[in-house]
Amino acid sequence: MKSSIFLKHIKLFPALLAFLICLNPNAIKAQDTSLLVFDAFYDQVIKFHPIAKAANLLPEMAKAELRSARGAFDPVVQTNIRGKQTNDKNSFQYIEPQIKIPTFPGVDFKAGLDQSSGISVSPEQGKFNELTGGTRDVQYQLFYAGVSVPLLRGLITDERRNELRHAQLLQGLNQAEQISQINKLLLDAAKVYWDWQQSYAQYKLMQENFLLAQNRINFIVQRINAGEEKPIDSVEAWVEYQRREALLLEQTLVFQNAGLTISNFLWNEQNQPLILSPAVIPSPLGSNVEKISRDSIQRLTENANTLHPDLQKLQFKLKQSELDRKLAVENLKPQLNLEYIPFQTYTAGSRDEVDALFMRNYKYGLSFYSSVFLRKERGKLQLTNYKIQQNQFQLQQGKREIENRILIAYNQLVTAEQMINIQQRLVLNASLLRNAEEMRFESGESSLFLINQRERALLEAQSKLAELSAKYAKAKYQLQWASGTKLF
Repeated sequence: MKSSIFLKHIKLFPALLAFLICLNPNAIKAQDTSLLVFDAFYDQVIKFHPIAKAANLLPEMAKAELRSARGAFDPVVQTNIRGKQTNDKNSFQYIEPQIKIPTFPGVDFKAGLDQSSGISVSPEQGKFNELTGGTRDVQYQLFYAGVSVPLLRGLITDERRNELRHAQLLQGLNQAEQISQINKLLLDAAKVYWDWQQSYAQYKLMQENFLLAQNRINFIVQRINAGEEKPIDSVEAWVEYQRREALLLEQTLVFQNAGLTISNFLWNEQNQPLILSPAVIPSPLGSNVEKISRDSIQRLTENANTLHPDLQKLQFKLKQSELDRKLAVENLKPQLNLEYIPFQTYTAGSRDEVDALFMRNYKYGLSFYSSVFLRKERGKLQLTNYKIQQNQFQLQQGKREIENRILIAYNQLVTAEQMINIQQRLVLNASLLRNAEEMRFESGESSLFLINQRERALLEAQSKLAELSAKYAKAKYQLQWASGTKLF
């Protein structure tokens, strides 16, 4: 009794199956699509991505640092005005405009005009108290020009010269940092793009196999109705249809999420994020196999030892540490500064003859300073020596890591190329087996189960080939990044 009911349902199954396929909401519909080529995607990232824009500010920041450091050598104009009134009398008034001109060798020039007036002008400002007894308002002017020269510490280098050289090195360091940051951004963008391309290629494979399962059900239904196949074959077709539907849904999700991930790299000129349209699909252009010789890798390694941005950053930091060491050695010397200022005075009501400035009217100063134990200076020198050693160790390790990165990327590239060649032959052979099995099935010498097995093997091989193609494309850009090649 039960077996007869089961057979009855089996006979009704083909018609029900065709009806369900017509109602299936997941049936694939063709839609207009547009290609996003990898080069166009790359240009979009370079021009508008916030990280790329931020990296492009680094050279400008270095220029601003250099401009700021050069400001230490700008001439300085200053004026001091002081005065005092006592019982409605002008006790004193001092007006002291001055200009100072620092120079790169450490010698500073200064010139100015001191104007003094009043009945109580301080003695160091002039001799008028002695002449007038402090009873008459006297005015005088003193013109001077002089020089301050370091004789020991600061003769070879000093803080402001050290900062200027630091700022000059910062230009090269920031340029290397700019290349490093943009290269890293573009490497991440390349990986995301080829993951997206891989997910699309696998999505198309799942889509084609799903449509094939749809068509095969219709074919099986026609053969069952014609009495050429058993009704149980429709169950086999339906199970395979459902399995491929599940695979298609799963791969559709992967493809959609890959599109959202790649949207992270898409921005417009107004710094607004762009959402990738579902109608936009990736192009396989750029994943083609290119032969790279071992000699080319050797040249890349040699160039990386001098041009890799990460190594350049370490080299610039090492040079900055050497500048700091030079300053620390200079600071071990005591300070001994000489100041010489010739001047000429004029008093109100009379005009003195011009004196021999360098022989009669001048001021001088000699200052000396030295720490007794020099612990601060010696500690600073020791610290800079440690930093130099640290930078040298990092530079050695950096060179080693970069050489190995290049070799690793090259090995990945060569292996991916070999695997692609093997996989292409595997896909060809799996396709031949599938086609042969299908011909046998149409002639009644095979079964639907065997065809499904052959198609599963072919789908797996095609999916693996899509994965290897994306892996090869990523390996190409991984090699460029590892060698420090400018990717933009």
